[in-house]
Amino acid sequence: MGEAMRFDRVKFTILVFATAVALAVLGAVGLYILSAPVQITSPVTVTIARGDGTRQIAAKLDSLGILRSRRLFAWWARRRHIDRNLRPGRYIFSGPTRMQDILDLLHDGRAVTVSVTIPEGWATARMAGLLGRELGFDSAGFVALARDTVRLRQWGVPTDRLEGYLWPETYSFYWGVDPQEILTRLLQAARDEFGDSLLGRATRIGMSRHEILTLASMIEAEAAEGNERMRISSVFHNRLRLGMLLQCDPTVVYAIGGLPDGRLLQAGDLTFDSPYNTYLYPGLPPGPICNPGRSSILAALYPDSTKELYFVANGHGAHVFSETLNQHNRARAMFKKGLRVGAGGPQTRKSDVRP
Repeated sequence: MGEAMRFDRVKFTILVFATAVALAVLGAVGLYILSAPVQITSPVTVTIARGDGTRQIAAKLDSLGILRSRRLFAWWARRRHIDRNLRPGRYIFSGPTRMQDILDLLHDGRAVTVSVTIPEGWATARMAGLLGRELGFDSAGFVALARDTVRLRQWGVPTDRLEGYLWPETYSFYWGVDPQEILTRLLQAARDEFGDSLLGRATRIGMSRHEILTLASMIEAEAAEGNERMRISSVFHNRLRLGMLLQCDPTVVYAIGGLPDGRLLQAGDLTFDSPYNTYLYPGLPPGPICNPGRSSILAALYPDSTKELYFVANGHGAHVFSETLNQHNRARAMFKKGLRVGAGGPQTRKSDVRP
């Protein structure tokens, strides 16, 4: 019996030793996999979408030959308690890359940035389409956020949409960024641009920031030629002072939801009932029809001093301005028949004012 017990102890010792050796080997292999770099000969781009779990991320990385072990990657992420904190984005890997380096990169969110240029005069819906394509989110969600009445009140916007309050500029964002973060940044940029000096000027001419942005958006939509902005502004200011209808065609385009490519504004469009239709309703529309740039805002604040009340597109991107209706009608007769014009040009040219 004593010999049997000694034999059992020997077996137990051998088993413990073998287990220890196995664990040591596994540990060494695991440590090697974690610490030994994978040599990536040419840059590899990996896109981690919002909502991707650790297993999905591991599968993407493995399919591109970046990982030595998908399971160890997921285990090590859980072990470090970062498996739920790997950030979405677009990442580029190149050269010798260790697994723990990959985890650090994803956890810290050191994704590559995407540069996006938002042109002056674009409406929010078109802006949403561009940003959604470039940054990987649903543009419809962006538009919905831009019309969220609770957020609009929080942001101090006195209308039912963010049109006119989003600053057109070149920005750098991480791919997969939250649309609300984008909106906040564009809103803040617009606030920064419309500082105390511009607000003071608006007050001196008897207008609010919202009214200036609204007028600037109309100027932006009309001004194919940048050097005409202050003159166009003068026409609108003169009409406002005299109580005339502004008859700005781009406001009608905005009201009806945009025009199909190639179609000009028709006489029937001018009867579309909307507070944005400046052929039917006096004064400024309820809010901006696009997101104007600095030049148009300055033009709204500092119009030329003229007596002009009309302008008509000359077919070459500029306008002919007139002080009287007779002069305006003669100018209209010089250009193509059937081209619908009011105080402004036939339709928006450089801007897309679809709501």
